[in-house]
Amino acid sequence: MKRSARVLAVVAAGALAASLAACSPASGSGEPSGEPAGGSGSEVTLAFLGDITGGAAFCGASALDGFKAGIEYVNENGLAGDATLVGAEYDTATNPQQAATEMSKIVASDASGVVIGCASAVSQASAPVAQSGGLPVVAMQSGTPAVIDAGEFIFRTTAPQSTYHYRQVDHYLAEGIETAAIVYQSNNPTLVELAEDVYPPLLEEGGVDVVATESFEGDGFDFAALVAKVVAADPDIVFLFGQGTPNVTVATQLIQQGYDGFVGGTQGFDGVLEPLGESANGFTWPTDFNAEGSAESTQEFVEFYTDRGGETPGSFQAQAFDAVLLFALGLAEASDTTDREAIREGIVAATEAGFDGAVGRVEFEDRDARVEGLLLEWRDGATRIVN
Repeated sequence: MKRSARVLAVVAAGALAASLAACSPASGSGEPSGEPAGGSGSEVTLAFLGDITGGAAFCGASALDGFKAGIEYVNENGLAGDATLVGAEYDTATNPQQAATEMSKIVASDASGVVIGCASAVSQASAPVAQSGGLPVVAMQSGTPAVIDAGEFIFRTTAPQSTYHYRQVDHYLAEGIETAAIVYQSNNPTLVELAEDVYPPLLEEGGVDVVATESFEGDGFDFAALVAKVVAADPDIVFLFGQGTPNVTVATQLIQQGYDGFVGGTQGFDGVLEPLGESANGFTWPTDFNAEGSAESTQEFVEFYTDRGGETPGSFQAQAFDAVLLFALGLAEASDTTDREAIREGIVAATEAGFDGAVGRVEFEDRDARVEGLLLEWRDGATRIVN
């Protein structure tokens, strides 16, 4: 069944119009697959190298589905010019060494580009391999500067969290906080940056005293002792920067040990707070996407994604979707869709124009995305936009 829709990816010239129809998603393990849904030219392989399993699977599995949806959307609407995208999947297992090894395989394959994400430490290990092989990369999540700094073949469509986390600090300054604690995962470069470089100056500028700072690595840690130190410091707010499941572990300990102040986090809260139920009411986190967002392109994406699979998309699906859009727009601009350097130049042209995607309007600063961002709150099993 077909329906009329406005294409999300709007470059400077304006919107395209097309009919949408269901098609088969890309699948497999490093081998291109999936039936092309449109396009009269050559097939172009776009690989996905993501944290499908391992510690960041809470993000990677969702990102993979967003990647598949992006390929469907691009092909159905002819966004890659005369080319048809075909997907190939590779799993990092949230392991930097495996990510580098898998990226070497992709570089040696016939892939014309690759979408990477989510964990920043993993992407940081794989991006230089692609750069040295001259393979265009579009990263989602992967917020550490080291990823984009790997070289001119690396692009990122997920704006670094550091560029919009001021929203969360401003929100709690308005609530009157005077003291704060920072708890963060020390083996995730993005979270380290937030904890050590972004929040301390923002809080100091707002007159907030940081009374405790604690770090941890992964799940194998004595969280009860860590939380006991934080609770003893009696902060008005705990900023909790973990990668998925550890957020629930720390939050559970906070609740069990009697902490009743504010809790603010990161996109690592997305999709993992359900086990806490009403105990997590009031938890907040900044993000670049919410299905209730007002941008027209966001609502177009939500409608497409929901019609496709019946589920409401989250931020990780949206971010991966936009990564595919940027690659497709670059492919449409490329002088030769069989040449990686030409595709890189096409992506550069696409970043200079910017586009309207799942997260809304995306602009770029030297290959790196910038968005307005949103602040979300967990309330009674659902999220709502605070500002």
